Amino acid sequence: MTGQLTLANLRSHTARYVAGGIAIVLGVAFITAAMLVSGSTRAALARAVGAQYDQADVVLLSDSFISSDVVRQVRGLDSVEAASGVAATGLGVVYPDSRQPTWVGARSLPVDPDLRWHKLTEGRLPRTADEVAVSELVAADRNLRPGSVLRAESSASPSGDADQALTTLRVVGIVARDSLPPSAALVVTEDWIIGWRGSAQYNEVLVKAAPGADVPQLLADVRAVAGSGATVRTVEAHVDATVEGLTGGVNVLGAFLLGFAAIAVFVATLVVANTFTILLAQRTRELALLRCVGAQRGQVRRSVLGESAVLGLVASAVGVAVGAGLAAVAVVLLERTNTAVVMGIQLDPVSVLVPIGVGLLTTVVAAFVPARRATRVPPLAALRPELAIRVRSRGGLLRLCLALLLVLAGVGLIAAGLGAEDITVGMLLGVAGGALSFLGVLLSGRFLVPVLVRLLGLVVGRGVPGRLSVANAVRNPGRTAATAGALLVGVTLISLMNVGAASVERTINTWLDDQYPLDLAAEIGGSAGISAQTVDAVRDVEGVQEVAVLRAAQVQTDGPAGPVDREAFGVDPEVASSVLREPSVVRDLRDGVAVMGPSFADGLGVEEGDTVQLRGENDATVTVQARIVKSDATPDLLLTARDLERLAPDAPTAMVWARLADGVTEQTVISRVEDALADAETVQLFGGAPERAFYNQVLTVMLLIATGLLGIAVLIALVGVGNTLSLSVIERTREQALLRALGLTRGQLRGMLALEAVLIAGAAVVLGLALGIGYGIAGTTVLLDLATENVEYAIPVERLLLVAVVALLAGLVASLLPARRAVRVPPASALADE
Repeated sequence: MTGQLTLANLRSHTARYVAGGIAIVLGVAFITAAMLVSGSTRAALARAVGAQYDQADVVLLSDSFISSDVVRQVRGLDSVEAASGVAATGLGVVYPDSRQPTWVGARSLPVDPDLRWHKLTEGRLPRTADEVAVSELVAADRNLRPGSVLRAESSASPSGDADQALTTLRVVGIVARDSLPPSAALVVTEDWIIGWRGSAQYNEVLVKAAPGADVPQLLADVRAVAGSGATVRTVEAHVDATVEGLTGGVNVLGAFLLGFAAIAVFVATLVVANTFTILLAQRTRELALLRCVGAQRGQVRRSVLGESAVLGLVASAVGVAVGAGLAAVAVVLLERTNTAVVMGIQLDPVSVLVPIGVGLLTTVVAAFVPARRATRVPPLAALRPELAIRVRSRGGLLRLCLALLLVLAGVGLIAAGLGAEDITVGMLLGVAGGALSFLGVLLSGRFLVPVLVRLLGLVVGRGVPGRLSVANAVRNPGRTAATAGALLVGVTLISLMNVGAASVERTINTWLDDQYPLDLAAEIGGSAGISAQTVDAVRDVEGVQEVAVLRAAQVQTDGPAGPVDREAFGVDPEVASSVLREPSVVRDLRDGVAVMGPSFADGLGVEEGDTVQLRGENDATVTVQARIVKSDATPDLLLTARDLERLAPDAPTAMVWARLADGVTEQTVISRVEDALADAETVQLFGGAPERAFYNQVLTVMLLIATGLLGIAVLIALVGVGNTLSLSVIERTREQALLRALGLTRGQLRGMLALEAVLIAGAAVVLGLALGIGYGIAGTTVLLDLATENVEYAIPVERLLLVAVVALLAGLVASLLPARRAVRVPPASALADE
């Protein structure tokens, strides 16, 4: 009987379950996508790490380099068929399409062909010291093909004496990108590595077991030869350990995504619970009649839970399919942003069964309390309208007391977190306090939300339709609170992220302003320096307000251990003062005075006010008085332009200081300056602007990602708003028909339902913004109070207003379908319906 009743109810109420099902679909899709992306990323990383060990059984590693003697001993073991060392190094390479060297990684080719794992897309592997194979990615990026010639910077050679034969490399092959670790761009011969590094020392040794050899015995044999300081692992164990180390023992990406997935599921639970509460309230008479004709409480309860189980199972299955599609798109995007790793969806039973299980359990748990409440009502009492909980009722007072206790406990934990001396402890206490206090707010929602709705109604609820909207919105406090609570979660967290990001950004910018009184400095390498035309090009860059030119020359002075050579820079003090944000750095700079960095002064044994004699070209000398200044803006030795000219009349321009105009986009200006300096041999940009641009970009990306992920929770909540209105429309069909009969127009009915949705969303927005600002300020304090003395708080009003507007508009959109359904019912037929 229970099964038949469940199926019958599902068939007759299918349309009413759609919104709740959509909430479960979205939550399960989020979990599925998070697990698939996490698993696929980990599998791709394992493939990238393990590609070079495809032909080996055992890997020998050491804290220091492994000598060729050890490799020969390993190769001579009876249990070993082949063994080859692999060396790695970094070098500067000048590609054919560039004049500046690019720092890349190179790995040696195993001497034994049986241990070579490389897959070629074109050409062959190198055979001599002047040949090289390049990765597929580098070849595509630099338009390389077999026959192209690369030049290695001999000054970067660790051996210090690389000859011309080693600095010219001819490309003979292109290696598939899944054959090299992300850190390697070139494949060279072992002979080239020996010549470049000066010795045959290996980072690791690949070992292949002899036919029939026992792997445990092989491990023991290799350990005996390698000694106590070495690590010997099977290939599988080494790949697992490497991946574990790269992910820090925790799949950070997976934990990050699953954290947001948990939020989405929590919101979906609120929506489903509210759906079943409304549905069962509307079916009170139906359930009462079942009880009157002999159905027991357990049978009715099992029927309702059966409905939730079927809904959860179907919605979860759809959610897994949607999540798999989202994961496929995410993996493609990740592959495009990290082309060094070959991605692909990694399907496994856990990534399918766990989301289905979570969705099924969530739906059943969400339906349990409404089902239990519905079956506890006596059959005869259920034939009368059910009264909502009143604030003064026993249940209402208990709920209110529990909510207050949770809020007070949460605030206490947050306060303890603010006073903690360890940031980890502070964060744990802060998160726990935030969760407890927020749970308390949710529990008190049936008291807070109606009050907020009425207050908002005083502003927008004018006229008869407006007053009706307010009355309908607060008619059932529990239903309204549950609907608003789902949206409250998303708005609070998005507001928290925005306030936190803005406060961190302001704090970092203030700290950078103190550390870097100079916005931008461009240091030019090469003996020719920078031309006057290039300086003018930098000065003409849009967003650059002031420019100072610094010339540079090698000078010599006497230190405690003998002569000391140092590069000295010369600048016009007045121009420098106008460029620096903190002019006091060069306040004392004038002819006969040198500004020195603390480390340089300590090396010379010089104190503030001491005199130092500097020697330049043609025995020219200048005696200066030392002014010791600790600043990231100034070089170790800064002179006036005239003093430097006395020491080196032909000193080239080696550095340009720039002050950026206020309010400009720093990254854009930096890119323009880089374009202006494109003709220089080597350019290094530093200063406050690049640092600020980097941190701001990281914070912006993190904020966008977090907001996008939290948007899923808001979308689920808005499904709940539409669901509540849809079921309320069904519940109030006769009432709406009566209003239509009394003269309420279709437009007024639509406006009434739209205003009801906006009022519910508005209550969630007001409360969510208040909580988000409070939590954001508290979180910023916990994160930064121990790191800096001056925590700067910021409330991004424009962003928060945008969040509020989007939430209100979305609530308005959620009312469209329910309103359309309401106005399509003829008043006469609705009044005639019993």
